[in-house]
Amino acid sequence: MMLGKKIQDVTIKLKLEGDKLTGTFGVGQGKREAAVSDGMFKDDKIIFSVIREQKGEKLTQKYTGTVSGDTIKGKVDTERGGKSRSTDWEAKRQK
Repeated sequence: MMLGKKIQDVTIKLKLEGDKLTGTFGVGQGKREAAVSDGMFKDDKIIFSVIREQKGEKLTQKYTGTVSGDTIKGKVDTERGGKSRSTDWEAKRQK
């Protein structure tokens, strides 16, 4: 997956049960994992959140996107330290 300009490689493992989406989000060279929460998939639209601790602060990321074939494109809203920002993200299925 690529977040905005290529900041870092991230591995997301998603599991779909009905319209509920669960999984893990791995970031960094050591692939520190966090749980995917509040995930849903319906009508090619995907929504999920990832909450992690980073440098002693809570980091909340809310992902939305549209699935087309093996690609997801959308927005991620990030909140940390009372500040928020929105960036584009794109993920491609690994075969």
